[in-house]
Amino acid sequence: MSAPAETSTRVYNGSCHCGATQYLVRLTFPPILDINAKSIRVYKCNCSTCTKMNLFHLRPIDPANDFLVLSPNPETELGDYRTFKKVQSWYFCKECGVRCFGIGGSWETTEVDLEKWKGSEGSEGKTTKAWKLKAGEWKYEHAGKEVVRPSCYLSVNAVTIEPDQEGFSLKEWHEKGWIAYVDARDRIGELKVGEPHKWGCY
Repeated sequence: MSAPAETSTRVYNGSCHCGATQYLVRLTFPPILDINAKSIRVYKCNCSTCTKMNLFHLRPIDPANDFLVLSPNPETELGDYRTFKKVQSWYFCKECGVRCFGIGGSWETTEVDLEKWKGSEGSEGKTTKAWKLKAGEWKYEHAGKEVVRPSCYLSVNAVTIEPDQEGFSLKEWHEKGWIAYVDARDRIGELKVGEPHKWGCY
């Protein structure tokens, strides 16, 4: 039996093209390609929404605690395109049009010590206003059965994470086979690697 892969947890900065949208996300690599594992999710979906918007899904382990929006106020200053019975929000910058993330849930305003949130022991205690997801139940269907998780839905568009940050490489994800492909159109089959399902893209 091979030894388990060494994990690495870091905080990454992300933004839209014009820089008006700024966020932080905490990620632990490598991903585990098992839908029941406690792991980040790195995948591409073939549903009409994700295909048309060309979303590259990156989902942190704990959406309510691993993600912060620093600007602008997502509830009032971002565009909000809603899908899936109008409960799924795919936010976009009103200036440049880039979609950085989508949620299923609601926001709450918080004052957070960013250095402490990032794991720094040398924090000076300065707080910053930010927005985070409210924790709560997230219900969805998988393999014909309803699944209830004590969480909320968050998907960060991976291509909006700033390049050249330590431990972050889209190229590496591909080379190591970390990108899963999801069949959300016909809902047949499990996650797979190597090639997308019908209507999906690499």
